[in-house]
Amino acid sequence: MMASLERFFLSRYLKHPKRNLLRFSFVFMTMGLVLSVAILSAGLNLFEGYERSLKEVLLGSFAHLSIQKSTGEYLSPMETQSLLDAVSKYKQFKEVRPVLQYSVMATNEDKVRGASLSAYHFDSAHPFPYDRYITQGRSQLQAQEVIVGRYLARDLGKGLNDTLKVVYPRLDRISAMGMFPAEYNFRIAGIYSSGFYESDRSLLICGIDDAVALLSLSPGYTKLELSLQPKLVENAGVMARDLQARLGSQYTVYPWTLFSAGLLRLVSMEKWLIFIIFSFLVLIAGINVISAVSTIIIDKKHEIAVLKTLGASSFTIKRLLSFQVGLVALAAIITGQVLGAGLSYLIEKQSFYRLKGDVYFIDSIKTSISPLNQLIIFIVSTLLVFVCIRYPLKQIDKQQIIQLLRNG
Repeated sequence: MMASLERFFLSRYLKHPKRNLLRFSFVFMTMGLVLSVAILSAGLNLFEGYERSLKEVLLGSFAHLSIQKSTGEYLSPMETQSLLDAVSKYKQFKEVRPVLQYSVMATNEDKVRGASLSAYHFDSAHPFPYDRYITQGRSQLQAQEVIVGRYLARDLGKGLNDTLKVVYPRLDRISAMGMFPAEYNFRIAGIYSSGFYESDRSLLICGIDDAVALLSLSPGYTKLELSLQPKLVENAGVMARDLQARLGSQYTVYPWTLFSAGLLRLVSMEKWLIFIIFSFLVLIAGINVISAVSTIIIDKKHEIAVLKTLGASSFTIKRLLSFQVGLVALAAIITGQVLGAGLSYLIEKQSFYRLKGDVYFIDSIKTSISPLNQLIIFIVSTLLVFVCIRYPLKQIDKQQIIQLLRNG
């Protein structure tokens, strides 16, 4: 019998709301939940995308492992070949390339910018590792050609086929007249754009022979760069320890996580901090839920009295009201998540605002919808809403049948 009464009451309540106040409170409740969940979802989607984009750029712009002499000295060709033979025994490495890297200065007629010069072998046996980041020109260099980071080229007012003067301070060229740095003129053959601001504003890439001529060095390298197979990138720290044990203390192996893990942890912390802050928006929207439930209790006090007269317990009545409001709230939460996904994609595609690379390390916004994040949003929002639903329902326990009928 009680099941029939419950269905009757629920059907009547769903189909026949009697007062405009009830309608308005439900509209405000629904709009508040949809907007707050949409903002929460969009914020988390964008931060998830930012975190993944930053990690992708870091992994794409830097070696997964690098090997240098522990003393910081130069790697001779013989030492380099010995390292290459040792590393070749590992199938986990996709690419191994010797690199000559020095700090230099790039200049035009009236500007000077600090730059990081990285020199590679450019031949069929050594394909250029960052070819996907060449947005203009070409990646295979010839003598006296250079690839320039796009922000560095922009700052110096240079473009493809322009001449770029690179200067290297030479301590052995100091006299009473001052320092006479080594100078080398390159032709810009390509523009490099990885999306990582620090690289794009300072990177110069040239051939080994040109770098040796500029730096007046004997043939050799500063380090070996190693790229892991994609599935092993997260295990770079383990691989570094294993390789370090094989090579001994003469060399030092650096994993990419040594330089980037702290930054990625900070971004992850900021993401969940944003989640906590935006969750308060859902809690504030819960005030509208409390208002809606309180309005229902006032509006349906006569029906509540009738049900209590027929033997319905307060628990049964609260369950019915919880089901009614909860159903609307769940629909609002899901709608908010869908709207948040659309909002985050809209922000990604807009062109009127871009990130500042010198602040955020990358200059573009991307969104990433993580099923786990969306599940967390749904669970947290649902728990907050149902707490707000249950709070005003306590009034039903305190109401007496005679008082309800008299007031009804």
